[in-house]
Amino acid sequence: MTAPQGAGVPLPDPPSVMPAYAARAALVDDCCTSLRAACARLDDLGTFTSGPARLDDWVGSSGDVYRLRTRALGRRAEAMSLALRRVAARVEDHAETLADLGVLHADLVTRSTSLAGGIEVLRRDVARATPAGLASLGPVLHARSVALRASIADYEHDRRRWLHRLFEEEQAMVAAFERLHSMRQVRDRFAGVPDPADRALRDLPAVGSPPREALAWWRSLSPAERAALLVAAPGVLGNRDGLPVRVRHRANEVRLERDLAGLRSLRERGDLTDREKQVLRNAEAAAAARDEAEQTRDPQTGEPVPVRLLLYDPTAFGGDGAVALSVGDPDIADDISVLVPGLGTDGADIPGLTAHATSVYEAARDADPGASHASIAWIGYDAPDNIPVRDGLAADAAGVVREDLAERGGAALAEAVDGLRTSREGEPADITVIGHSYGSTTAGHAAHDQGLATDDLVFVGSPGVGGGVDDTADLGMSSQHVWAAANSHDVVPHLADRGSIDLGLLGGIGLGNDPAEDDFGAIRFQAESGSGSETGAHSGYFEDGSESLDNLAHIVTGQYGLVDRAPGVTDPWWGPPRDPELGRSPRPGSSRAA
Repeated sequence: MTAPQGAGVPLPDPPSVMPAYAARAALVDDCCTSLRAACARLDDLGTFTSGPARLDDWVGSSGDVYRLRTRALGRRAEAMSLALRRVAARVEDHAETLADLGVLHADLVTRSTSLAGGIEVLRRDVARATPAGLASLGPVLHARSVALRASIADYEHDRRRWLHRLFEEEQAMVAAFERLHSMRQVRDRFAGVPDPADRALRDLPAVGSPPREALAWWRSLSPAERAALLVAAPGVLGNRDGLPVRVRHRANEVRLERDLAGLRSLRERGDLTDREKQVLRNAEAAAAARDEAEQTRDPQTGEPVPVRLLLYDPTAFGGDGAVALSVGDPDIADDISVLVPGLGTDGADIPGLTAHATSVYEAARDADPGASHASIAWIGYDAPDNIPVRDGLAADAAGVVREDLAERGGAALAEAVDGLRTSREGEPADITVIGHSYGSTTAGHAAHDQGLATDDLVFVGSPGVGGGVDDTADLGMSSQHVWAAANSHDVVPHLADRGSIDLGLLGGIGLGNDPAEDDFGAIRFQAESGSGSETGAHSGYFEDGSESLDNLAHIVTGQYGLVDRAPGVTDPWWGPPRDPELGRSPRPGSSRAA
């Protein structure tokens, strides 16, 4: 402690400086995912050696030796997988601890700076005080000095605890790896140990059971069983509606990294089959979409936006693939939007759809900075593909597309939305489903056939919302929460049924009524682009700065009074359909216009 000459007020010693802290918890978390992906590949090897690799019809001494060695290889693989799981769990804990230490480090740095500033202010006040002034101010200045010393002591105590915790964490990580440094250590610890995943999988609810049953099953598992399943059955966890989003994300990341590592290795050797090429195409598209989304910064805070891989099955739908990415965390967001794409979409299209989801996320945060948001790019159904395309649009789509895929997709969409609500365990959220193109037909079936649990339903560029839906009443929702957008230059809505004489579906062909028509009952909102390009009009509803995107943002944030409404399409019996929006110039876009 130092005291200014003649002042009589001792100044505290400055606080110790915090050491630099450059740990990157996200990279450690990536290491955990890579370790679990390696575990999954070892599990695959164990399964292979006990199944297809047995070659039971190979008889004789050579066959016996082969099976003996194959079984030994499988047991080693299973033991190594169990060992790596243990290390991966420790690495995951390490990532979480480093993140916590980072938060504490920032707080300690702030406290240190503030205390040093307080000492400097006290020093100046003491230096400026006259001898007469010190007589009256001395007790006050002395009290400030005592308070500063107490705060510095608290800071020094917390600083020592922080350093000790960092040291202990580093030692724990070293020990975790040293305990399993050799194959002998692995055999001694894990040879013959039952896999905890086996019992957990026996109690797994059947496919198609309600999401709440999946959540109840997950809650019943031990920590060891949960950790085992992330490796042994990532596809089961990652694609099961109702489980916590964080769990699904981790499981899908494991499966994705396993696929990328294995298939890229085969590609380098030139050993990929046509089917494997398709799987790798879908895997690399999912990885590209995830990596691009992870570059997103929240427009209000500047902080990185959490990205969640909600669905990943590169083999689904005959190889078209199923994938869903969320920009923002659906388990904690106040508002959630789900984008359902249309004609020609498969798993390889997830980067483009994720870009649309990112635009909706950013627009929603700008529209309502006080609320959190998550925007989901959902390719969870088998959208029609292999359709003749001309100038970027499906040619004669109404003549070649039926409702079958939309009906099945509607059931999957309804279950996915139910799963989002279930995983939040009773925490409310406002959910908006946005169906674009054939995705609007799928969303219409989800509402009409399945009772879609959405707060708002938006049809965008719709070729029809499904048979059996004459108006909003058939959707089981209030007309005040059903919305429609149709750019007057977009030709796809012309494929929907319109007119005073409702023809419905002719021989099962067609996709139902136009939700932008005035007598359907939905609220139509402005979505003009001013473009004469039919292709651009159909694909531009999510463009930054567009009036369509601005209105979508107000809908998903519940700011209905700010939505710019538009008159519906009319189709009198004596003439062709009339769109009052045709020829209207779009209003100025938002500040995000390119």
